[in-house]
Amino acid sequence: MAAAILTSAASALNLTGQDTKPPIPSSTSSARQSIARLIESGQLQEAQKQLNQELAHQGETPDTLYLEALLLFKQKQHEKSEQKLKRSLSLDKDDPEAYLLLARNAVVLNQMELAETALKTSIQLAPKGSLAHLHLGLLYYTTNRFFLAESEFQAVVRLDPTYMKGYDLLGLAQEELQQAEVIIATYQKAIEIAERQHLHDESPYLHMAKFLWRKNRYPESLPFAKRAVEVNPESSAANGVLGMVLDILGQPEQAVKALQKSIQIDPQYAEAHYVLSRIYLKQGKQEEAQKEMQIFKETRKNVKASP
Repeated sequence: MAAAILTSAASALNLTGQDTKPPIPSSTSSARQSIARLIESGQLQEAQKQLNQELAHQGETPDTLYLEALLLFKQKQHEKSEQKLKRSLSLDKDDPEAYLLLARNAVVLNQMELAETALKTSIQLAPKGSLAHLHLGLLYYTTNRFFLAESEFQAVVRLDPTYMKGYDLLGLAQEELQQAEVIIATYQKAIEIAERQHLHDESPYLHMAKFLWRKNRYPESLPFAKRAVEVNPESSAANGVLGMVLDILGQPEQAVKALQKSIQIDPQYAEAHYVLSRIYLKQGKQEEAQKEMQIFKETRKNVKASP
């Protein structure tokens, strides 16, 4: 269950792809760096070709085993990837990137103790690398260890002050621990970086909007919800939150448009169906209200029934 939550959270926060900024270790061979870049950029066939050449030339080495594991990870063959990494680490126990990749496989395989241990080892071996801190913080956050998560995300932004996701995740952790103005300042920093770097990522605007909404600060929430939709018009969550804020602010027509867009993108977004039902009921549209309420109940039932 924890693995499903963690991988789902990572996906929702755009942390499963290149945005995680996979490290290309400067301490390893140029061949490893070159092939790793091919794998991370999705050029798997070319990467396999060059890896085969390296294997023919060098034989099995910690580097070739790591690259095989990275390729298998990208192909979602996590058990095989894990086996290659354990073999690689048996030959070179001081490779922080191998421990990091081992942890990422372990999360998918629901091996949480192994994941935590591997991430901590990666940090010990490469204390200036931010990515292991990022994944360890995410693991702590999704297992409700918010104080530890905050500490890890603080390490991320200290090591990489220009990384927007670090501040965004720090804000999420701080929501469970800090005063409102501290949280707002953290999200604002994430937003400033997103604007400065022209990032097409709605996350910091969406999280700010949701936080202010939960604090009943609806007029303040509205511009951030609108900006989230501007940045990513195809975000179900952004359209949903915008619709909910507009509803509370007494703009039902615009709210309905945003909520309908939200469930068009993701028909399983239960909260959008619920708010639509409530708006339709106020408008005297009994049939539409009942339909949306029924969908809401079925969607909630499906979510509870899922493993």
